[in-house]
Amino acid sequence: MLVALGLLAVVMTASLPAFLGMLRSSVSTKLQTQGKNLGQERLEQMKDLRYHVDRQNGPFLDLLDIYDTNAKLASPPITVTVGGTALVGKYISTATASGGEPAGPFYQVTATSIAGAIGFKQIIDTQFLAPDGSAVPKARFEGLYDSQMVGSDSAPSSVVGVTIITSWMDGSQAKSLRAYTRLTDGRPQAPVIQTQARAVAVDITSTAADGSTVELQGGVSSADGSQSSGSSVSGFATGALATRTGTTPVTALYSKFSLPSQAVVSGGSSGPVNAGAGCSWYGFGSSGVTNGGGDVSTGLPKSPTNVDSTTPPTTMSGYLSANGGGSCGQLSYDNTVGGGIPRVAIIDPIGAEMGSSPYVKAVDVTVGSGPAISGSTYVSSNLLTATPQKSVSGAAAMSLQQVTLFPGNSESGGRGLVSMRLLYANVDCASSTTAGVLGTATGRYSFELGWWGKGPSDLVPLWHTDLWTYDSSVNSTPILVSGPAWDPARTYLGNGTTLSQVVTGPVAGSIPSVLSTGATTGLRGFSDGIFTLTSATTLTNEPVPGYSAIKVQVGQLTCVADDQR
Repeated sequence: MLVALGLLAVVMTASLPAFLGMLRSSVSTKLQTQGKNLGQERLEQMKDLRYHVDRQNGPFLDLLDIYDTNAKLASPPITVTVGGTALVGKYISTATASGGEPAGPFYQVTATSIAGAIGFKQIIDTQFLAPDGSAVPKARFEGLYDSQMVGSDSAPSSVVGVTIITSWMDGSQAKSLRAYTRLTDGRPQAPVIQTQARAVAVDITSTAADGSTVELQGGVSSADGSQSSGSSVSGFATGALATRTGTTPVTALYSKFSLPSQAVVSGGSSGPVNAGAGCSWYGFGSSGVTNGGGDVSTGLPKSPTNVDSTTPPTTMSGYLSANGGGSCGQLSYDNTVGGGIPRVAIIDPIGAEMGSSPYVKAVDVTVGSGPAISGSTYVSSNLLTATPQKSVSGAAAMSLQQVTLFPGNSESGGRGLVSMRLLYANVDCASSTTAGVLGTATGRYSFELGWWGKGPSDLVPLWHTDLWTYDSSVNSTPILVSGPAWDPARTYLGNGTTLSQVVTGPVAGSIPSVLSTGATTGLRGFSDGIFTLTSATTLTNEPVPGYSAIKVQVGQLTCVADDQR
């Protein structure tokens, strides 16, 4: 027995190094396989994301939102959590190819700790590519592209090169695996149905002293339907949406969805929201959403779910409520955020007429209830067995309370300088029953414009009111129902300035917009709003002359309805 044990010990001692080597090799192989799987998993996650969703559709999370967020040199690192893993991203303007990473420019995302994979790290580099596979020059998008900003979120390319470097420690040795692929904004086969509707009741934009774009929208709703090999419908509705370059958007109560993959999700604040003291830079009142959602169960894209239950169609809407805004009103806005210095009223006649901030406000009403500023949309298609096959879409908006530019003006008795009120507005699209024809569209509205001052025929300064109506199926141009001609260059204020020096647009004789029917595309409506006011510069320390002017639009409404079945 002792001899046998002794011989066994000798044999095992001799084979121990081989056994330990096999064990180390097994552990190394396992780590190598896990690293490869993590890289492949990351690629699959990225492929499952939509390449890009327009920011105006709402705060959806697409590929570029996470892995190519912006191209700003001074932007601080941005953290997005996906599947329990914190992804920290930053823009790299210039770099030489090193350690498996490409030469700049590219957007670098780092995961120093991966959920469920202790000890592993990843670097994901995303680079916009030209059609020939070369990197898009940074001069085309650096400082301009920002996936989080409406109007700046259009990617400079529909193709990105993706480098994924997964690293870990194998004992004392650092190991890594590099994977590379290209992802494109893949389009499905040509859709046989394409429907779209957009509504923004009030849109206020300007640039702050630090160069950031500050935008506040009230009454927002959008819906998109499509059918090719399958059907999909997505939408977003909220009472208000505040965005500023480099910061997270703030919404009133909202609903969003993307069917069939994402059911309705709600969030945001239903009560009044104020960004800071004195209703600056924005504030908005209580809000709500009606009929948030859609349906593809019949194989047709529809929004809202009950769109066909009434005639005219039922709509999805986001709204701000009457009697729910408080001191900041239904909406309030200025661009003094970021260190802006307002014009000094004592030495500046234009600044005196502007008054103190906020510079735009819709004063709240203190009685009643229900939507006061709202945007609504619908999209629908009928069954294939119907004759003829037809798709429809539409958008509507209203602002029952006046949206006032420079409400702090000291002359007008609290009315401000210029106000707009949208009593109702809608655009409706229907597909054509003839292939290659764009179909029909109609637009209607009732719009009120008010302003203060002494006009050419006035003895003293007073408040003027114009009422316009429009129906594209009846009239080719809007009709002035009542009120004098708008002539700001010959309308004088109390300190000798003209209204046109404070409110630079529109010019004399301007009228509200007419329906755009889209000569080469299916987009119809009032994409630039039914009426637009533009102020003079409001800040003394703006980065470039004219940057701090404020633009206020009412009634941004568009629709598309194409059906090739």
